[in-house]
Amino acid sequence: MTELDTTAPAEQFFSAESRAALAEASRLLAERLAAHTEALLAMTGDEDAATLYEHNAALEGLVEDWNDAVFEHTGTSPLLLDDAVDDEDEDETEPEHLISVVSRFDLKVVDLNALLEAGRAAQERHPAELDESEQEPVETAEQAIYEISREVGEAWFELPGIEMVAGARAYVVPEPPFESLDADAEDVVTELIAPNGVATHAETWA
Repeated sequence: MTELDTTAPAEQFFSAESRAALAEASRLLAERLAAHTEALLAMTGDEDAATLYEHNAALEGLVEDWNDAVFEHTGTSPLLLDDAVDDEDEDETEPEHLISVVSRFDLKVVDLNALLEAGRAAQERHPAELDESEQEPVETAEQAIYEISREVGEAWFELPGIEMVAGARAYVVPEPPFESLDADAEDVVTELIAPNGVATHAETWA
């Protein structure tokens, strides 16, 4: 039994009214508990889960009423039910607000030399955190675009020697079932798809 530390006068408790209320709460709880037990014993597992939840909720409410009636009569609470309330509060915390931005740009190389020159210059200004011997030389259009983008971000409209064929970007609010992008995936290309959810905005270029 959990004793309540209270400075209230003793005459506040053990009154005729609190005694009658406790007797009634105990009667209702006993009846509900017997009915609840009979219902559970009769179940086979094929019933709708909602039926079980209804029985549980009815019993839970009477248990709380009985616990309150004991407190009103004696100033003590036989059952510690506050933890259940705390768990409910934790469950009601606001979910994370996630937004997935998915984009694709198709580019046409019209001046490879200009692109490579710009890529090499970008690599020199912002070398990767590798030994000089480990630097990947800028010899392809893909590597040049990578080096330039690593320096200035998405520069699709300003890449030297490049014309944009088409581009698209979508902003998606994910919905369950949602699997977060795996940045460590061996095949990152398979991760570059829009997740399940609602596309709120979209941009296209051609």
